[in-house]
Amino acid sequence: MNKPLVFRWLAVTAVLVLLPSVAHAEVSAQLDARGNFKRLVYVTGGGGRNRVVWAQMRPHLPRHVVLNPLGDNLGDLPPVIRVSPVTGYPWVVWPKNFGNLKQLVFSTWDANAKRWTEPRPIAPGTPLVWDDLGPALAFDGFGTPYLVWWRAEQTAKIYFSTLLSGVWTPAFLISDERVDSRAPAITLKGTTAVITFRTPSGAVTTNFEAAFLLDSAAKLMDNPIPPLNNPSPPGGDLPGGGDGFNRKK
Repeated sequence: MNKPLVFRWLAVTAVLVLLPSVAHAEVSAQLDARGNFKRLVYVTGGGGRNRVVWAQMRPHLPRHVVLNPLGDNLGDLPPVIRVSPVTGYPWVVWPKNFGNLKQLVFSTWDANAKRWTEPRPIAPGTPLVWDDLGPALAFDGFGTPYLVWWRAEQTAKIYFSTLLSGVWTPAFLISDERVDSRAPAITLKGTTAVITFRTPSGAVTTNFEAAFLLDSAAKLMDNPIPPLNNPSPPGGDLPGGGDGFNRKK
């Protein structure tokens, strides 16, 4: 291995420690001598239009440690990657291409099988009408996932889902259905979930009590028809009351 490649590998390894939210790269697992998960690895390739997002860039790796190696050929989009604070294993969510429409799928590391889980849809059975794009993922201290994304409807909207008993809840509407909303991000600050996204009039920040989000999503398990508009919780459920929208331009 020549020096430039060594330096490139060291640079990539240094970046891995930071685990950026979006990784344009091969996603793979590094294992110890017993086959147990050691750390998450990604390696970028190319640039511009030739940039590699999903591929097995290092052919010596066994296939079971590389996630979605044919994704570029299939038209999959870049993933969002987060590590569970409880298990220490990575969770990967990305828009997977199904007949030229994108639906979100996820995979995580299976410690028992010592391999990535098969990618599973976030919203199985959702009609293939609109692209689901731009996922953002966060975990609370109990390892509960908080997933937001935008759906490219005629008026784009932001949705939320979480995992209950191994099943993702139906999409819960976060944004105003009348306002085009895209590119969400989510962070957890104590018991508050802070969701930001882009609208034609500027950035919008929404603050929700995490318990309210989880409960609202769980209720859709019994009634999977999404609400026509995001219900405004009582003032006590949101910091400072109001409709939960703190608009920043």
